[in-house]
Amino acid sequence: MAAAVWAQQVPSFLAYNEQNQVVETFCVGQRITFRDNTGETNVTEFYDFDANNGLDFSAKETAFTFTTPGTYRITQLKGVGNFKERTFVVKAAEPASAPVLQKLTLEPTGLKLQIQSGAINDLVVEQANSSGGAFTAIATLRAVAVGQSEHTVPLASPSGCVRVRVTNLCTGKETITSTTVCTQPLQVTAGDRRNLLSWALNASMGAVTNYQLLRGGQPYQNLSGTQTTFTDEQVACGRIYTYQLVALLPNGSQSVSLPVQVTTQGTTPPAPPQLVVSFTPHNRLVATTVAPAQETFKEQALYRSQGGGVFSLISEKQPGNALDPSLSSFSPRPCYQTTYTDSCSLTSARSNTACPAILTARLQPEGGVQLSWEPYEGFTAGNGSQTLELVDEQGSVYWSTQVTGRSYLDLQPPQKFQRLHYRLLFQSQDQRQQSLSNTVAVDQPFGFFFPTAFSPNHDGLNDVFRAVGPAYASKFTLQVLNRWGQIIFESTTPTQGWDGTYGGKPAPPGGYLYRLEAIDINGQRITKSGTVTLVR
Repeated sequence: MAAAVWAQQVPSFLAYNEQNQVVETFCVGQRITFRDNTGETNVTEFYDFDANNGLDFSAKETAFTFTTPGTYRITQLKGVGNFKERTFVVKAAEPASAPVLQKLTLEPTGLKLQIQSGAINDLVVEQANSSGGAFTAIATLRAVAVGQSEHTVPLASPSGCVRVRVTNLCTGKETITSTTVCTQPLQVTAGDRRNLLSWALNASMGAVTNYQLLRGGQPYQNLSGTQTTFTDEQVACGRIYTYQLVALLPNGSQSVSLPVQVTTQGTTPPAPPQLVVSFTPHNRLVATTVAPAQETFKEQALYRSQGGGVFSLISEKQPGNALDPSLSSFSPRPCYQTTYTDSCSLTSARSNTACPAILTARLQPEGGVQLSWEPYEGFTAGNGSQTLELVDEQGSVYWSTQVTGRSYLDLQPPQKFQRLHYRLLFQSQDQRQQSLSNTVAVDQPFGFFFPTAFSPNHDGLNDVFRAVGPAYASKFTLQVLNRWGQIIFESTTPTQGWDGTYGGKPAPPGGYLYRLEAIDINGQRITKSGTVTLVR
């Protein structure tokens, strides 16, 4: 019975250090050899050095150098199904330098630590009420990697001062600690259109080098290391802001506060907006209200004056781009002001006065187009360039020219369209704002005429009898008749003319009648008739 108990207590294999001494605990970097301890002869044995990641049945080694501290399950492999396992503790070697607690960040449910380590070590996280107080272990970080790493430590009351201590060393030494970093508090309250921030000086050893304030997760302000308050006036009423305070410490470490959210409140009305008015391609007036960058916009109210009269409310509870719902005439010229309501339901003072450019056009007897206008009024930076544009019915520009003053004579209007659409584009001096005038339409007169003779001799000159001039007809019919009233040619396309043949043969020279029926872009019916001489 005693022999059986003794046999159960004798380990099946042993571990030996490089001095051939039996060891139960060994250090990172030591080469350890494992040997059978059953007393059997002619034993073929191999070892798997970490059963935690599964057995390696192809293993052919009996010695191993461990590089990471921890608890390892070593398995002796002696044939199929003949496995023996033992557990050993591998401890870390003493690091050449203490770990560095680079950053301590407060989180709602704990702490986040950024650590720089020169060796793979187990680290005990310790907390104290002050930098000189008694430290208590709150967590252990196993096998912290070489280099920079981050670790989250759950904690019900994340406050006070923190350090990390190296543990589980081969030497048994427990006094290697990082520098101490203390948590950074931050309080934020909402004032009248401003946010008030306050904090206690960081309690870490040594004076704070300086503070960095983050807003929305981005660097916002650099503050003195002795400063304990800050007032943020670059805020909008009703908007939510998130702040964090970073204490930069003399040893290069950082302590980051909890993110603190606040909704800005206010009783003071917001700053006035900037108003720009402009016409759409269909002559609807749009008022665009731009609130200052630090303000919020909820809705606007639009006011209009015509002929220098008082400004009257014409619409309210409108979005930032609002149409004038009732403008029926551009004469006298309308002018506008606006107010807006912010997210705190406070209403601004009136905006600048904005008056759109009003354009008029008149067809000249000689065929040109005289254009006159009242320039835009209301750009913050003043008027810059003026561009006269010709557009199609969809508002696409196909011709433009820079103009000055208040008038322009278009001596040679394009012949492509009978109806011409003009408008003006005004830009501010700083080119940050622009406005379009109303679009005006001018109809050029129907311009077809016919030659009195033609000679279809294929010399390239006057070979075809057809309509000459701009093709402004939406419907077109040209007929040529002989002296007996017989129709010998007919065309429904202005560009298609008579080549002087009939039935595929040359028509005899002499006089012929023609008649035209057409409808122009305005629906006006146009008829013309006359004679043409065919010359051979």
